[in-house]
Amino acid sequence: MKTLLFDIDGTLIVTNGTGTQALDAVLRENFGVECPNLEVKFGGRTDCSLLREVMLMNDINPSQLNFDTFASAYHARLPDTLQECGGIVLPGVVELLTRLRQHDDLRCAVMTGNLKATATQKLEHFGLLAYFDHIFGGDFDADRRHLARRTALFLRGAHGHRPTDGTIVIGDTPADIICGLDINASVMAVCTGNFERETLETAGAHVVHHDLSDVDAIYRWLTQ
Repeated sequence: MKTLLFDIDGTLIVTNGTGTQALDAVLRENFGVECPNLEVKFGGRTDCSLLREVMLMNDINPSQLNFDTFASAYHARLPDTLQECGGIVLPGVVELLTRLRQHDDLRCAVMTGNLKATATQKLEHFGLLAYFDHIFGGDFDADRRHLARRTALFLRGAHGHRPTDGTIVIGDTPADIICGLDINASVMAVCTGNFERETLETAGAHVVHHDLSDVDAIYRWLTQ
């Protein structure tokens, strides 16, 4: 059975700065930071890496205890922030996922830099959670390649997934492409995040689309 591994932010949805606003609130309310510094790059990161960098930039010891406290507070804050900031499901996503779920020989999953808990919240908020069998999040891996390897190991152990069954990573950043290539997956990239077509092609994507709205063509490529 072929496995499709979708990124979330910039690939399936756009959340209008939800993460930044939630992090700002956690720093102020849970750690007493008066003027939070959030001058970090978000695209393609794992939250394991991102949250620790945010703590360091705001003079918070990135100990495991502080990380767990930060992650728990972020998780608690996110639902309200999603309501406040809004966002959209990107073009073609619902139609594509609906068609893919009807295909008997496909497994749809999420592989994201988000914490698994916050990824679940985002998918649930936008009505996408039911389309996916698994969520693989960035709770433990600073490097997206390590996340991809851990995902591949789980699929092999839980489902007997073999390389010959086929794996496709769908994302919007060079990091998505690099981690997909690292596990010998095919990679589809979309330009709905912060990266242009040329950058995604140079990173090694096998195919690049403006977005997921050309459902017929994308469905054919994913299921061939």
